[in-house]
Amino acid sequence: MPQLEFWHFLPQFFWLAVCFTILYLVMAFVALPKIGGVLAARKEKIESDLDAAQQAKSQANAAMEAYEASLVGARQSALSAVGEANQAAAKAAEARNHELDGEIAAQIEEAQRTISAAKADAMENLTDMAADAAREATVKLIGVDVSDDDVAKAVVAAREG
Repeated sequence: MPQLEFWHFLPQFFWLAVCFTILYLVMAFVALPKIGGVLAARKEKIESDLDAAQQAKSQANAAMEAYEASLVGARQSALSAVGEANQAAAKAAEARNHELDGEIAAQIEEAQRTISAAKADAMENLTDMAADAAREATVKLIGVDVSDDDVAKAVVAAREG
């Protein structure tokens, strides 16, 4: 193998130096600047993405704080609305209760008047029936016919006392 023969070393070394120099120049002036540009663009892209992510995070935090503040405001508004509704309902119920109390009191008074009238009517009829019964009993037992005025006076006197 000619590569392993040492008497061919100098020409091989020459071509090694030429190839290395050409490869070095191609790498130094063509490939490495492109790789450096790609790395710089990548670094710039990563930094811009990190900046965008930081801005998005701060916007999200601001939006979250605004959301929480609006949620607290909405909760307070809802609680005050419920409180106002409860107060309005309580006032309406109290007014309705007073109205119903008045209606019930009027109905009770009317019922008491009706009962009193019925009681007076019943007592009057009872007086008449008692007078008729007393007159008939007097006629059957004693055989005396008593006048209506005398029987009525006797029934009233018996009823009063």
